[in-house]
Amino acid sequence: MKKTALHTALFAAVAMTAFAAQAGQYPDLPVGIKGGSGALIGDTVYVGLGSGGDKFFSLNLKEKDAQWQELPAFPGGPRNQPVAAGVDGKLYVFGGFQKTEVANNQIINDVHVYNPEDNSWSKVDTRSPRTAVGASSVTKDGKIYFVGGVNEEIWNGLFQALTAAGDDKAKQKDILDPYFNMRAQDFFFSSEIASYEPMKNSWRNEGYFPYQGRAGAALGLKGDKLLVVNGEIKAGLRTPTTELGTIGKNGISWKKLGDLPAPEGYKQQEGIAGAMGGYTNGNYIVTGGANFPGARANYAKGIMDAHRTGGLKKTYHSAVYALDGKKGTWKVVGNFPQNIGYGVAVSYNNKVVVIGGETDGGKALTAVRTMSYDGKKLVIE
Repeated sequence: MKKTALHTALFAAVAMTAFAAQAGQYPDLPVGIKGGSGALIGDTVYVGLGSGGDKFFSLNLKEKDAQWQELPAFPGGPRNQPVAAGVDGKLYVFGGFQKTEVANNQIINDVHVYNPEDNSWSKVDTRSPRTAVGASSVTKDGKIYFVGGVNEEIWNGLFQALTAAGDDKAKQKDILDPYFNMRAQDFFFSSEIASYEPMKNSWRNEGYFPYQGRAGAALGLKGDKLLVVNGEIKAGLRTPTTELGTIGKNGISWKKLGDLPAPEGYKQQEGIAGAMGGYTNGNYIVTGGANFPGARANYAKGIMDAHRTGGLKKTYHSAVYALDGKKGTWKVVGNFPQNIGYGVAVSYNNKVVVIGGETDGGKALTAVRTMSYDGKKLVIE
C-alpha cells in the first residue's frame, strides 16, 4: 500500500506540471552565468559576474521582444558568488570570491553601485561588518537584509594555506582534513542578520538568527515576513529546515516551519544550497539547488567529514516545492525541466523568473524560464 500511495503521489506531482511548447518567453543570456548574482529594479532584471567574468547584463521584462543589454564592465573585476540587490533604482553588488595576489578564492569585502540613469559604476565607501559572501539578501523599505554568510578569516586562511602548500599533496591533505572534519558550528557561518541602508550608507545589526548559521539559503519576502529555506551549514552539508521571520521595529522574531520533503527517489531530504525561489500568485515556490546525498546520515553518525567519506557526489536537483502558508508545510508540486542550481531568481508579474545557473557537472546555463503556481497547477515556460 505504501508503494502504491507513493507512486500515486509522485504521478500527481508530475501531472500538475505543464510545459510550454517554447523554451521560454524571454531570450537566453548571451553567456552562461553560474555563481553570479542579480536583482530586479522595476521592470528590469540585472544579472552578471560568476562564470560571466566581469560582465553584467540587463533585460527589460516588460518590453516585448526585448534583448539582453551588456552593461559597462564591473570595475571590481571577475568574482564568484557576490550578493546583489536593488534599492532606489540602483544596483548594489557586495563582495564575492576573487583570485588575488595573495591566493585564490579570497573573500573581497567591498561594495559597488550601478546607476542606470548614467550607465555607470562607482565604488561605495563602505564595507560589510559581516562578510556578504555566501549570504542571501532581500530588500525592504530601502534596506538590504543579509542572511548567513561564510567566515572570512577561516575561508581566506584556508586558501592562503593551500597556496603556500603548492603542489605538495601531503601538505594539502594536512590542511584540508582538519577543515572538513570541523563540526558545523565551528565553521562560524554568520548567525547575525545585518542590514545596509544605502541612503544613509549605514549598517545595522538586526538581531540573531536563532538557528544554524548558513550559506546559500533561498530567501523570500512578503510584507514583513522573511522566509529562509535550507542552505549549507558546513562544507558539503546542508540543512532541510525552513524558518520564518517577522521584521519589526525592534528586530526580527523567528519561528520554525516544516522541513522540505524528500524528492522522488530519496529516503530523506538532504537540504539544498543554491536553490532559486520566489512568490507567484501569493504562493512561495523554490526549485533546484545541490547537495551530497548521504552526507546527513554520515554526520548523524558522528562523521564530521560527511560528504567526502564514501566519495559522495555533488548532486543537482529539479524538484519544485511549494509552501502552504497557513500550515507552514511543504509539498513537491512538480519538476523543473532540468537539474539546476546557483542561478538568479526574481519574482515578476506573478511569476518566478529563473535565469542561468548550473546543471550536472557544473555546466553553466544560459536559459531563462518562468514558473507560475496558483495553488493547484505549476506552469513552467
